[in-house]
Amino acid sequence: MLRGLDLWRESCPSWEQGGSFLLLNPRLTGAVRERWLAAEFPDLEEHVWLGTSGTSGNLKMVALARTALEASARAVNNHLGVTSDDVWLNPLPFFHVGGLGMGLRAELAGTRHEAMRGGWSPEDYVLAVEQTGATLSALVPAQVHDLVAAGCRAPLSLRAVVVGGGALADTLRWPALALGWPLLPSYGLTEAASQVATARVGQLEVEWLPVLEHLEVRTGRDGVLELRGPSLFTGWLISGDGPVRWEDPKRDGWYATSDRAEVRGRELRVLGRLDDLVKIRGELVDVAALERSLQARVASGLVLVRSVPDERNGVALHVVAENGMAAAEARAARDDVFPAFARPETISTGVMARNALGKPVRT
Repeated sequence: MLRGLDLWRESCPSWEQGGSFLLLNPRLTGAVRERWLAAEFPDLEEHVWLGTSGTSGNLKMVALARTALEASARAVNNHLGVTSDDVWLNPLPFFHVGGLGMGLRAELAGTRHEAMRGGWSPEDYVLAVEQTGATLSALVPAQVHDLVAAGCRAPLSLRAVVVGGGALADTLRWPALALGWPLLPSYGLTEAASQVATARVGQLEVEWLPVLEHLEVRTGRDGVLELRGPSLFTGWLISGDGPVRWEDPKRDGWYATSDRAEVRGRELRVLGRLDDLVKIRGELVDVAALERSLQARVASGLVLVRSVPDERNGVALHVVAENGMAAAEARAARDDVFPAFARPETISTGVMARNALGKPVRT
């Protein structure tokens, strides 16, 4: 039996088949949940099945072996210099690999692990750090945003907070550092059982991130990042319009991600997702890079740059801001950020769809 099962069961609905466990996002609709519960899963011993981020029916269930989860946990512990004196505070859900990983890291290192209960609030998180004496934790960028917006200062016990689940913009990182939060930007994915590359404790320049010891990295066609190592997933169960199907996309042990990157020795720099590249009037445009540049000029809230098919130009861009002030700042910065042929058709306010970790998604 996989360790930690009782804790996982308290945190999210689970399904058990032999020595394999499915951890479901509670936000899934009833129909989608029932579809997964009724699906025929491969008979894999000592595996955990985790869904990729999202709440729609088009999900991938990622099969992670116990050995893969533990390989990742050991590598993260070594990278952070975890000792038995540390205390992990876990504000992330266990149906997400980041939350699951914290429990395993604590168990392997013989450290205390404290899981937050109930909903998220920055004030409750700070209080939990103070009450538990936490030295280590992990957050997603949306949670860092909340801490900064609330002006919350970091308790002195914290020595490292890994930030994953999305890129951490400098416009958010520097204000958080000024409040004392010891943030370590990271790059990871469910298919690698959590972190691939993470800043070192005390590292301020984070354009290039050190690759964790257990993984090999390289770039393939179109600069796509490829990974090989003991923490990689066994395969996917994919749900689309038809029946669910099993797939193992690795080739000779290498997994080609959907992210573009540059590799420099044992360091990598993530450039964006392959599907962030679009053609406008025949010119290749990196939507994510434009969004980062725009966000650097907008201090009043989050902005998203969305691409939609356009009969004349191939693709048209539209900016959505979370409030009126952010929209006004985006309009003021538009001509400086966007090339003339790719200027957004509209800049408006609107509701932002978010995934299970609160990260805005370009729907």
